[in-house]
Amino acid sequence: MNSTKSVDRQLLLPVLMGFFIMGFSDLIAPITGHIAKDFPEHQSAVNFLPSMVFVWFFILSTPIASLMNRIGRKRTAMIGYTLSVAGFMVPYFAGENPLLEYYFIGFGLLGIGNTFVQVSINPLLATIVPNQKMTSYLTVGQIFRNTSILILTPMITLLMAYLGSWKLVLPTYAILTIIGGVWLQLTTVSEPVIKGKAIKMLDCFRLLKNPTVAICVAGVSFFIAADVGVGFISSRLIDNPNSMLTTSAFYGFRIIGTIVGAYVLTRISDIKYLRWNMLAALALTVLLIFIDSAEFVYAIIALLGYTMACVISTLYATATKSAPENANEIAGLIIMSISAGTITGPAMGTIIQYTGQAQSGLIYIAACVIYLVWASFKIKTSKN
Repeated sequence: MNSTKSVDRQLLLPVLMGFFIMGFSDLIAPITGHIAKDFPEHQSAVNFLPSMVFVWFFILSTPIASLMNRIGRKRTAMIGYTLSVAGFMVPYFAGENPLLEYYFIGFGLLGIGNTFVQVSINPLLATIVPNQKMTSYLTVGQIFRNTSILILTPMITLLMAYLGSWKLVLPTYAILTIIGGVWLQLTTVSEPVIKGKAIKMLDCFRLLKNPTVAICVAGVSFFIAADVGVGFISSRLIDNPNSMLTTSAFYGFRIIGTIVGAYVLTRISDIKYLRWNMLAALALTVLLIFIDSAEFVYAIIALLGYTMACVISTLYATATKSAPENANEIAGLIIMSISAGTITGPAMGTIIQYTGQAQSGLIYIAACVIYLVWASFKIKTSKN
């Protein structure tokens, strides 16, 4: 980690571009519905397309962390950019009506590439920012990522309205990824020298003996499960054509929360700020169970987005500061825990199907937030 008190903005911007590129993998969920229209006889298979991102976080995160110890963080990110570009272009070059297999191949490459990017970019940012401001700058990174997600739906809508096809989003994101890769490649980043032998996957998992690391890794799992859960259930809580606006409100206020958090976290303890937000998130989730007014649902979902804005950056920074010499391994564990998002859809779908009420799915989200409340009181506070 960087022990200096200043940040070289010429280094910062190309690294933050990596966070923007991270969000590109989230295009799979909103375009799945469009792809499904082309394959009416393969609906079940199409529903697995979003899993082509999450599954690689679980399989490859710790092996990539081991590789990163040998080749460096910047080179690892460049591999991720290359695979992501290939993932975008495979289904695009397959033609106007490609076989479903091309989508699986392309999105599989995109998922693998995104795993490389996520494992490498977080510790790369930690390399160039002061230790005492790490949480704040990681939160700035989340601003870039959330902005990328937020503009995706309007972009697809515009392409559909004027060109009748969403597929131009694929080469558009490929070009932006190439720009980000070239920019990073031309930037000189002084990475820390990793001493000793190359780490193995088992070395990553041994870090879970560190209580702070274990709590934070589990915390990211519960956060991702809750985050995906809000996206899964928010539009189901309102029975009208504008229900999708709940998702826009959620991510819009996530961006507001990250902007506010980037400022606040330079002045107060990151863990205390996490406690306040998680207590508020729990109260909002419980309140949402008993609310059926559309206006109140919009408002509560938006506020929930605000409270969940700085969770990953706080947990990642806390885990890294507890074992700074193992930053690469921690990055692998943290990104691996993102794969928890794969179980949310089936779990919440089962709960809703069993009870017959969409609000019952909020119990799943509340359980995840309860863990985060406990974690925020269990780990030690640190002054940023």
